[in-house]
Amino acid sequence: MSRPVQPRRASRPSRVPSLRWRIVAAVALLLVAMNVVVGAVTVVAFRGYLVDRLDAELSTAADRTVGGLDGADAPPGPPPGESSSPGDRPDPDNVFIGAPGQSAGTVVAIVGDGAVVLGGYTDSEGEQHGLTDAQERTLAAVRSGAAPATVELGTLGTYRVQAVGDDGDVFVTALPLGDLNAAIARLLLVIGVLTVLGLAVAAWALALLVRRSLRPLERVASVASDVTALDLERGDPDIPGRVSDADLTANREVAQVGTALNRLLGHVARALTVRRDAEAGMRTFVADASHELRTPIATVRAYAELSAGSSDLDAIHRNVDRIGREAVRMGDLVEELLLLARLDASALASGAPASQVVREPVDLTSLVVEATMDARATAPDHRWTLQIVDDQPLLVAGDEVQLRRVITNLLTNARTHTPPGTAVVVSLQSLQSVPGSGGAVVRFVVANDGPPIPAESLPTLFDRFTRGEASRSREHGSSGLGLAIVRAVVVAHGGRVRVASEPARTAFTVDLPASAEGAGAGADAGSHTGRRTPDEEAR
Repeated sequence: MSRPVQPRRASRPSRVPSLRWRIVAAVALLLVAMNVVVGAVTVVAFRGYLVDRLDAELSTAADRTVGGLDGADAPPGPPPGESSSPGDRPDPDNVFIGAPGQSAGTVVAIVGDGAVVLGGYTDSEGEQHGLTDAQERTLAAVRSGAAPATVELGTLGTYRVQAVGDDGDVFVTALPLGDLNAAIARLLLVIGVLTVLGLAVAAWALALLVRRSLRPLERVASVASDVTALDLERGDPDIPGRVSDADLTANREVAQVGTALNRLLGHVARALTVRRDAEAGMRTFVADASHELRTPIATVRAYAELSAGSSDLDAIHRNVDRIGREAVRMGDLVEELLLLARLDASALASGAPASQVVREPVDLTSLVVEATMDARATAPDHRWTLQIVDDQPLLVAGDEVQLRRVITNLLTNARTHTPPGTAVVVSLQSLQSVPGSGGAVVRFVVANDGPPIPAESLPTLFDRFTRGEASRSREHGSSGLGLAIVRAVVVAHGGRVRVASEPARTAFTVDLPASAEGAGAGADAGSHTGRRTPDEEAR
């Protein structure tokens, strides 16, 4: 027996880094790169500055070295081909090596015929030292008059060296780079430590700032998560969760996301409300339709059973007639339901109801005249008045059969729901400009002076299976679909229908877009108001 699968709660993916840490990491990398660039530029510039100062000191030391021997005999050097050892004192009198003004560690040498004649240096304790062969060869290779250069002097380290003098007597002076390199190393250490500390402080501050800035976005995500936990399929269509106004004003990005989410939730709530109302309307519609069909079906069954057990031919004929009337009634009801279903299907399939209607020019004037004459013949106890303002036929584009049904249903509604002696005025005119129509319209009005429609019935008057008090009788009433068909057909033709009821006047007004062939027929309608056709008093 398998266990039911329990839905798992949505969790944050553990392998996906959060936006907060992505921002912190990106900014940290930018800070590191910026500090590296700034540090490198600083070190290079500072080292260049120190080297320039050392070169200036080297030039001064070289001049002092040459000037120190002017007017004095050169100290004796080692025989040609021999070099002094480090422990020897090549210049016992400090005439050249360790002369006054020379700093500790300064290396000097006299080069003659490509070899060092005399060379050495004095340490920080004032002791004089000679040079090794390798060091002498390095110094002898320095070109006279060239720019200062950097050389390696073995155990002495790195030096800046400069040679001055002619080919016969070249004086070489070298200053150590140890202090300069130590200063650069200390600068690098300071920059590195400050970079690490600054990066740590900046990352901590940035993490707090980003966290604070993203809190409104987290609350937006919380609202979305709360909505996903709602049972929208069977629950209340109202979605209470919304992004607060405070979060919408936090920053522009959160405002954009929050506003979009609020709009989406509003659309979903409205869609759920529409679905709930549609389902409720469908259930009511099915119940009403079943109720309408149940009575004639029961009547047909009862009369059929009576006829089966009766030998009276007159009774059988009466029963058959009643069965026929109930069958006609059921047929009319089914046809009306099919018409409404077709109109609803056309509206849902196209999204533009008028596009599914047959677009043919229809002479609405002829339809109104014929329907009014038929109403006068079927209801002579009412006073019928026909008013047509325009002299020319008024044309609309649509289905003639459906438009005839609209006119007939409105006239039937006026006859059925008003007492005998009621005056019914049927008017037709063309209007060039009607607010909300977007062009010329043909207006058809059916007004009567009978009892007004109750105010509580007006909002649902065009709903399906809505009946007035006068239509409660099954024999003389209607199916309750007449006005629903009127509204469906008018909307499918791109028009609109409305009702206004007050004491002594109830008027149903239908506005239909005028056809292109008859759009100009009512251009001068205002000047003909009040004119009637020859049948204006059809009583």
